[in-house]
Amino acid sequence: MTREDLKNYKNDQEWIKGRLEYIEEYKATITKITTTLSDMPKGSKRVEDSIAEKIAILLDNIDEIMELVLEENEKQKQILKQLDKVEQPYKLILEKVYIQGKSLVTVASELNYSYVHICREHGTALNKFDNMI
Repeated sequence: MTREDLKNYKNDQEWIKGRLEYIEEYKATITKITTTLSDMPKGSKRVEDSIAEKIAILLDNIDEIMELVLEENEKQKQILKQLDKVEQPYKLILEKVYIQGKSLVTVASELNYSYVHICREHGTALNKFDNMI
């Protein structure tokens, strides 16, 4: 994984969360449609086929989205594995900035270092992360 992947970690987490919410909306739609299907009179087979086709399309969409989510999730696992190989305190700095989404100012304050020192250490940490490839 590259430093760009690390930098995008937090945004990718939000993307995964959004896709999972989207899947839940799809599931609610399918549940609503299947409830309608079971309440329909037995005389209209054409309408049932139309609704069944819509359900099949929705299920295909869920499968495609879930596949993308699983790929992104695997990428995030690889980023965390690579980050675990970086020694301290660099791992801690990268985790606070890119995994937890904190600013360098906040990290400096939490670790009781100056902002300038954390900026230098952050640069070193990114280089160490890149060398773990």
